[in-house]
Amino acid sequence: MTAISMETAVTGVASRPQSRPVRVFMMDLLSIVPYYTGHLCAGLAQMEGVRVTLGSITYSHDRGFFRRQALRTDPGLLDLTWKLTAAPAWVRRVLKTAESLVNLAALALRFTVSRPDIVHVQFVPLVNYGLPVELWFLRFAQRLGIQLVYTVHNVLPQDTGDRHKARFQRIYEMADRLICHDAGAAGRLAVEFGIDPGRISVIPHGPLFDNAERLPAGSRSRLGFTPGECVVLWQGILRPYKGVSFLLKAWRKVLDSGLDARLAIVGTGEPEVIRAVEEEVAALGLGESVRRDLRFVSFEELADYYQASDILVYPYGEITTSGALMTGIGYGKAIVATSLPAFSRVLTDGEDALLVPYGGVDQLARSLSRLISDPPLRRRLGTCLEARQTGAPRWPDISRRTMECYRSALAPEPVK
Repeated sequence: MTAISMETAVTGVASRPQSRPVRVFMMDLLSIVPYYTGHLCAGLAQMEGVRVTLGSITYSHDRGFFRRQALRTDPGLLDLTWKLTAAPAWVRRVLKTAESLVNLAALALRFTVSRPDIVHVQFVPLVNYGLPVELWFLRFAQRLGIQLVYTVHNVLPQDTGDRHKARFQRIYEMADRLICHDAGAAGRLAVEFGIDPGRISVIPHGPLFDNAERLPAGSRSRLGFTPGECVVLWQGILRPYKGVSFLLKAWRKVLDSGLDARLAIVGTGEPEVIRAVEEEVAALGLGESVRRDLRFVSFEELADYYQASDILVYPYGEITTSGALMTGIGYGKAIVATSLPAFSRVLTDGEDALLVPYGGVDQLARSLSRLISDPPLRRRLGTCLEARQTGAPRWPDISRRTMECYRSALAPEPVK
């Protein structure tokens, strides 16, 4: 038996020659968080001592994103469903699931011949549907001596309560290292799941889009906003926990107070969620006061929306980490958000943002009305927030800290 195979037999982990780079398979097979994964892979690609393979299908809403980051995707074997743009949504979901199962099988076979040192997992979406195939794949990878790093974007899937807690307990116990974006999420892992804090790395989330250098006047003209109107922006993927219904109820009260402003709801989502938004706008009689751009919006258009807006609003009912918030902070705009722990750790009420309780329709309406009618307050909050976030980690630093996490995962366990 060779020295390497002997070590594998005794410890379960094959030794890695120190002269070669750490080989990482970045696993986001269904492209759930493409912008986070893409920026992280691009940052790691600039570092010495690591070689990253991006395990992801093409992101159908922005097919050129990975290419713009100088990245190639390698999901395993198949990458076809993104081409089926005319197929119904349910057909695409079924085919993407089948494609993912094929890719997991292909990767398992490949890893028996050529193993990465680390599989860095971003999401395991099939688990949410009761399919344990991803868990089987990760256990198999561990048996091959591959270390598992798991990024906890959400401690538990949103809008599901504790339905999946037992499954994620197994995932968190299985991982060799866990990455959380703030101390609050790390604390929940320790308290609610009994995870050793020594296995957790806290690495902040970075902005999902670079701030485009465009003048607000040009952005407003391109989007059709008038120069004088106050624009309030909600942007993201439409999901119930993100509070759009709560925001629309508050917006009715803003209009009833006599203020003249425009609310922009920008983003895509499941057809039933989009339909619910349209129905509520009609039921509340909000009409043209709400711009509904309910589709996938390109990053160039998003930059215009952020530049054209005066106020950014985050009325979420729950969140572990918000990439949308981290992106919005960089634009130096006034922010209204719910007083969730994840937001309160980043924002300070009255100093760089206004925070309101989730479900407090009157409080949200008052905060929005206050900012709409007070441009100097908007400027003060935005300037203060921008100044406080100047030293916030950017992707090169996030990549460096992620590499440190990899080294910790690969470090031999101390002899007891």
